Amino acid sequence: MRCKGFRVAIIAAGSAALLAGGGGGTALADASAHASCVGIEFSSVSPPGSSDEIPGGAAELVTVTKAEAGGKFGPAASAFAHLHAGSHQACDEAAG
Repeated sequence: MRCKGFRVAIIAAGSAALLAGGGGGTALADASAHASCVGIEFSSVSPPGSSDEIPGGAAELVTVTKAEAGGKFGPAASAFAHLHAGSHQACDEAAG
């Protein structure tokens, strides 16, 4: 289904952005509204324990993405990195 694939892409892209950025930054800071959905998703689950949705933080987000994408993280991450919905809620809605 398109919705599930897009959700996987969003999760994957967020994971890739976090890994590429080294996970640095201010704890509990929200990503800019201009950030890609990858950045927004990672910001929403970091640090670990700050999100009810993905309590394991970025590491759990990467694991979930790989599981939903059949073990392939890159294509899903890439697709989600191109989406700029403006907020965590809008990114979730766009993912289906």
